[in-house]
Amino acid sequence: MEIPVPYKVRFSTFDTWIIILTLLVFPVGGLLAFIRLASTHHHNKAKGRNLRLLGWAMVFSYISIMIILYLTYDTFGEEEQIDYLTSGIVLAIYWFLPTLIFFLVGHRLDKKFGSLLQVYQEAVVSMRLTSVEQIRSLSQTSPADVTRDLTFMFEEGLLPDGRIINGTVYIQQQALEDYLSGEYEEEYDDEYDEENDEEYDDEYDDEYDEEDSASDENDHGRPSGFQSPVSGQSSSPKTVECPGCGARVFLGTEREKECEYCGNVVCA
Repeated sequence: MEIPVPYKVRFSTFDTWIIILTLLVFPVGGLLAFIRLASTHHHNKAKGRNLRLLGWAMVFSYISIMIILYLTYDTFGEEEQIDYLTSGIVLAIYWFLPTLIFFLVGHRLDKKFGSLLQVYQEAVVSMRLTSVEQIRSLSQTSPADVTRDLTFMFEEGLLPDGRIINGTVYIQQQALEDYLSGEYEEEYDDEYDEENDEEYDDEYDDEYDEEDSASDENDHGRPSGFQSPVSGQSSSPKTVECPGCGARVFLGTEREKECEYCGNVVCA
């Protein structure tokens, strides 16, 4: 399965309500948009979405302001029309510059996140890396980012069914076989809801605390039905820059590999 680039995290129901409130009561909607950014921006998956949300909040705030400005006129003759249009143009010049920046940076962050998801997919499925520390070194992110991002990929169906326990990635054996054989089906929720995300985290913590996991795990410390895909794991994975297009090409045990973007052969 190929991760789309740029990968855009979808707006949740809560995000949609923020945009609606921005149109109806723009100070409240704008405040909620900034609170949304402050509370979730440490997640890689949320960075592009947050800036796109701010961009749309700015757009609908402008519309709301122009409606309010129109309603302040008792009459709307030729002089009032000129005054209204002049005010709208001046406000748009200053208003839409940061809005454009939000959309452009959000797109860039979505693209960066899509590339990062491809790194994770290559590390877990192709290289069969199981250590969060190894994946962190390969992706040049923090262990916390790796854990959050891989959990997101498991939930969104971007990786075979799996979970992370004590810094080790475990993949459901049958799901991995189906994934590698091309029979794995993508299952995406219609909406990505932060409340569901929090509920999942709570259920995950309750289910896999230290006392319960002791009875569920086998002698090797992994949950029954799951395995750590260690076959073919490389102790020192390499990332080589393609001399043709500059893309990052991942080499496991291979000495050379064809770049999937331009076709040049990259050697270790």
